[in-house]
Amino acid sequence: MASFFGEVVEVYRSSRKQQDIFWNVYVARPLAAALVYFLRRTPITPNQVSFLGVFVFFGSVALLVGWRDPIAMVLAALVLQFSYLFDCADGQLARLKGMTSNVGAYLDFFMDEVKALLLVAACGARLWLQFDEPIWLLAGMLGVMLVAIGTSLTNFVRRPEYAGHEIKPGASAMKKAMPQSLVGRIVWVLERIAQWIVHYPSWFLYIALLDLVPGVNGALVFLFFYLGIYVAYVGRTSLGVFVRLAHPGFYRP
Repeated sequence: MASFFGEVVEVYRSSRKQQDIFWNVYVARPLAAALVYFLRRTPITPNQVSFLGVFVFFGSVALLVGWRDPIAMVLAALVLQFSYLFDCADGQLARLKGMTSNVGAYLDFFMDEVKALLLVAACGARLWLQFDEPIWLLAGMLGVMLVAIGTSLTNFVRRPEYAGHEIKPGASAMKKAMPQSLVGRIVWVLERIAQWIVHYPSWFLYIALLDLVPGVNGALVFLFFYLGIYVAYVGRTSLGVFVRLAHPGFYRP
């Protein structure tokens, strides 16, 4: 047993990212390293692990929509976390086997967005089925549209033709030094909070546990915070694109 844990630790050290978010460093990737330990000598590829993670995620969606008891949300959160282990393991396995690629990184980003869309849709459907009010189904549809627009905007502003340089997936996880000015520090803190909220695997389990509290609806709390960040992001990013591209000076050399 000691040898097993020692090898898992070595797998983690050999496959982790140089810069990563808190949840990944101390929770998700150490657990995913145990999964990578068993996969490293198999013919399974990192891309196959990415696809497998999405299939597991469907279990979380099924629990959220098909079983509306509060305990179902806790189980859905646990399945979501298990799915996220595959999301971490694909990159770790790729780094360990020397199979990293830009296409694999973009596939990982694409799969993350697919799961985000599924989660928002599932929470919207859960609220609709719980309250039997069409407004929640509409809210879920608008939420899916909002996340899709945000994803498209991210892909657009990361294009080298727009940004002026290549921005690869995962760049937002890179640590940035806190500015010296007071305004800069406030913005820095707000951006860190927003990034944490967008990374729903870091906190969805807490929301699911809140759902056990009488009078608290975890799906509603999740959509409020998650979509709130997307509203702010889409608004700010869209305004930046509009100001830059709609200005007549854009066409001047």
